[in-house]
Amino acid sequence: MSRPDVLMHRATEALYDAVIDPAAWDDAMRALRALFHSRVEALYCLDLRARALRPVRVEGVERAQIKRFSASFYLPDNPCLKTPELHRPGVVRTDERMLAHLGDPQALRRSTYFNEWLRPQDLAHTMGITPWAEEGLVLNFSLLREPGRGAFGGAEQRRLDRLARHMERAMRMVVKLDTLTQRCSDSTMALDRVEQGMAVLDARGALLQANQAALRLLARGKGFCLRSGRLAAREPQDQARVDALLNACTAGSTRAEPLQPAALVVQGLVLQMTPLRSTRSVFVSPQAAVLVSLSEPLALPLAQARETLSALFGFTRAEARLALSLMDGGGLREAASRARMSYATARWYLKILFQKTGTTRQSELIALLVRVTQSARPLQTH
Repeated sequence: MSRPDVLMHRATEALYDAVIDPAAWDDAMRALRALFHSRVEALYCLDLRARALRPVRVEGVERAQIKRFSASFYLPDNPCLKTPELHRPGVVRTDERMLAHLGDPQALRRSTYFNEWLRPQDLAHTMGITPWAEEGLVLNFSLLREPGRGAFGGAEQRRLDRLARHMERAMRMVVKLDTLTQRCSDSTMALDRVEQGMAVLDARGALLQANQAALRLLARGKGFCLRSGRLAAREPQDQARVDALLNACTAGSTRAEPLQPAALVVQGLVLQMTPLRSTRSVFVSPQAAVLVSLSEPLALPLAQARETLSALFGFTRAEARLALSLMDGGGLREAASRARMSYATARWYLKILFQKTGTTRQSELIALLVRVTQSARPLQTH
């Protein structure tokens, strides 16, 4: 295998590696410099609407010169802006091809771009391709070198043409990954604007992601905290309830039926868990996860809370009292004590609460009660 073929293979491999590992650009640029005898290798995005340059990877140009690029490139006398046909995927462009297209062999050397940006850096000859273009953004790859080395010849243009197909494919992959990353970043920023604490846990309770509100509530250590990277209750008796809720939710993430949220209240903090069904992939095993919301219950007047539950579910005064006691946390015995009734009576009333709300589990009942009371508004009477 000839040296150019070896360098071509090395550059191609590095291009695909750079899709997921930006450090691979070092190898790609070194191979391209050796292959084309260039002094500058530049992958950059032209933002035609903002008239700006966004460098992706530029080698051989000082940072100050990169900042000055837009001032001379976007002036009307630059012939590069008059040849959009050469700035599209699949076309290898050179200065000679551009000037022939314009029918003016001196157009480039008269331009401010040449005299105030290229010439001060002792650069004269360019060759490039456009791996990707869309909606006013043009991603260019350009090679530049000194006057003494001469223009890029036919053999070099054919090599770049061969390389262009791989670079176009690699750049499409980069743009797709960058789009997905940006969407994740936007989602994270949106979650941070939500006043309610939101977090995602894995099946072990390890914190995968959390917004700022959730981190603030956990940092206070009231009811819940982070312990070795896992969501934990402050008190051992409450931790057993958290574990039971987490186990029920992660088991529910593999079921086909609709997934219902579950909730518990610990030291005045409401914790709700909703199973997240993982998308199946050929290459990655689905992982159980749960969406967690943390909030402090709205301090509704007791009379309004009772009226809301009575209007929505037809609770009697005693049933509403037990329902509100359940929302204060603890088990049924504690709720019965707070509601001033025996445990046996509370068990009977709990069955009635299930029937009237259409729920079957205490955690499901509490989740429903939390939702309706927190969203409640003063009822209007006529």
